[in-house]
Amino acid sequence: MKTINRICLTGCLLLCLTACDGNWQQHYYQSETTITNEQLIMVSQTTQEYLSGNDSRHLSDMYQFLQDNKVFDMLQKKGQLHTLLMVENDAFKAPEAERAEYIAHSHVTDICLSPSNLYHGERVLMWHQKFVTVGIDSLGLLGDLTHITFNGSPVKEVVKTTDGYIYVLDAMIETPISLQDYINDLPEEYSLFKDMVLASGGKLFDKNNSKPIGIDATGNTLYDTVWIYTNDFFDAKNFSLSSESLTATMLLFSNDVIAQAMAQADSALAAWDMTRDREVLMRWILEVAFYDKMYEASDLIDNDDEKFVDLKSIYDRQWRVEEQSLDLDNPIKVSNGIVYEVKKLRFPNNILIYRIKDFYRNYEYCTAEEKELYFKYDNLKNIEMKSEVEAWTPMPGVWPMHGNVTFSCYLTDASQGFYLDMQLIKPVYDEAGNISSVRPYLIPPGSYRFAMGFFQNMGVTMNVSVIVLNGSERVKLGEASVTVASTTEFHYDRGTFLSDTWPEGYKEAKNDYTHSKKNNYNTDGGAVMAELEIPDLKGDGSALPMIIKLEMPTGKDSRLAFHHWCLRPTSDNY
Repeated sequence: MKTINRICLTGCLLLCLTACDGNWQQHYYQSETTITNEQLIMVSQTTQEYLSGNDSRHLSDMYQFLQDNKVFDMLQKKGQLHTLLMVENDAFKAPEAERAEYIAHSHVTDICLSPSNLYHGERVLMWHQKFVTVGIDSLGLLGDLTHITFNGSPVKEVVKTTDGYIYVLDAMIETPISLQDYINDLPEEYSLFKDMVLASGGKLFDKNNSKPIGIDATGNTLYDTVWIYTNDFFDAKNFSLSSESLTATMLLFSNDVIAQAMAQADSALAAWDMTRDREVLMRWILEVAFYDKMYEASDLIDNDDEKFVDLKSIYDRQWRVEEQSLDLDNPIKVSNGIVYEVKKLRFPNNILIYRIKDFYRNYEYCTAEEKELYFKYDNLKNIEMKSEVEAWTPMPGVWPMHGNVTFSCYLTDASQGFYLDMQLIKPVYDEAGNISSVRPYLIPPGSYRFAMGFFQNMGVTMNVSVIVLNGSERVKLGEASVTVASTTEFHYDRGTFLSDTWPEGYKEAKNDYTHSKKNNYNTDGGAVMAELEIPDLKGDGSALPMIIKLEMPTGKDSRLAFHHWCLRPTSDNY
């Protein structure tokens, strides 16, 4: 942290400034007004005595303004050291009556600000309960007081009084409103975002800080009301939009930007033969919009490799600056942070897709022709769909019933191995909710975690290959060896070896459940490949059909049972 430790005088004389105490008299003889240079004035008067005298006539307009708003009455009652920020008469602009007290209080602090103790970036709490930010450049650090700024307004001179400091500024302080006030005042073109932010919140009457202004016809006191804003969404993260101790960054989304992103998402999902709840996407916008650090535009570029950095929101949502579009040239400063408007938005793939999971039992929904088309195998017999675990739910009425049915079979020749090629297929439901047919999955390019599940204790080791179909071409993407033994890692979809393994929303809810098997509900299964990269083979982002091939080179005389597969997009699948 850098501080000013000297003030330049005419010639080479250095004047060290100390805090507000009596030590000044030990170093300098002071007349009633002693001018040491054009920047620094030391007086043996109180702040009010100096401002009411002839030597401060150039500050008379603002002095009268502060008097009218009872500033000096309050200073007298407090009886403590202070600092005033003032402007000369030609720079004073009288505010509207309803904002007069707010503006007056924005120029007063109970902190005695010695220039020698100021540092760049210091945030000073003023009487209006908002912060003013100190700026000091390289010349300011060498002692030139005119290179100190308060909220960007340069200092013209400093007056040291017996009870504080007066900083005469080039222009009156413009204190930005808080994030809360900024959001409250957003115009209609941002209504979708504004309504989301305010939806879970409310406001409470703050009687202690509301000023009585009269009595109504029924004898009730009328107040110039101050509100305390509450919001469960932010309270859960200890992130108060109205708190002046907050230093935050907010991304601002207009209705047009959201609409364009939604249209793009709908188009992509349609091409992938998938759907996504609009509310999930809107929730992501809300959760990715807020950060507990104030990022300047320069903070968003990694100087080592000249690449944009990734941000993590208060809800641990990923914002990849390089792949989104922010208006970094026009940041909006608020009193407790900074706002960047989003110029263009694209929902990441790992938001459009939570996970893609389905079951080997889909074999039973196929016609005879489809079974030959989608399931190709050798040395398997007695194929049946076998119920292994009855359907259950950890919370009836909240989570659907879920059981375990396997593709169960035996080896035709127990001394030989087998293979099973299964093209990933999904059941298609009719209007009554019954499965009427099947069709292939189309898997978009990107990075996925690949997991599977089987019957526990099969005691086999299998090779698992992943293949995509690019027209008539079979493109092998990866291969792994999987041992299905006594551990529960691959035990149907009940294994809990992986993090983030449950249905969407379940992880956050399950702690409230009492079911003894709540952790074993509808998981991803066991990891086959921690990262499976599906390339963009067509060069246009097209999703392609996929095959999972199981092979076992040696024989076995006991039952085999295959349960499910699961692809979960990684954080890099953006």
